[in-house]
Amino acid sequence: MRFEELPENWNTMPLDDGPLAAGVIDLVVGYRDRLRNSLLILPCDEYDVGLPAPLLAADADWSEPACDRQESMRILPEIPAPGFVIALSARHRLPDPLIRGWLRSVEDTLDASGQSLLAFGVASLGGVEIVGGRAAHNGSLGAKAG
Repeated sequence: MRFEELPENWNTMPLDDGPLAAGVIDLVVGYRDRLRNSLLILPCDEYDVGLPAPLLAADADWSEPACDRQESMRILPEIPAPGFVIALSARHRLPDPLIRGWLRSVEDTLDASGQSLLAFGVASLGGVEIVGGRAAHNGSLGAKAG
């Protein structure tokens, strides 16, 4: 689902649905964010609804080693939210091994803190793909925006 197709009440709906999560990532992670290799962290409430406080960090080095990825994700347990939507972004779709490494780092961090990964997406200029989290199993398999 592209952001233009989001229902009017999208901001009240749980983000553990693949197409909905892809549409929200498409909305929040804009063109310039994708050009700047931005990381999206969208905290969600106890009903899996996104909070109006997305965090975007630009100029991420997606190729950093696992120990540095783990260090980068240490912020997640500090955020008082039961769940998250996380997205990596780049001009072009990132290679699968990099995506899997980041997904594993996020999952490990959230598992240790007792928080949930609702959706893990990859945004590029070509669109958004949900590749992990609950949303990867809910809604349309391989949900995409774009």
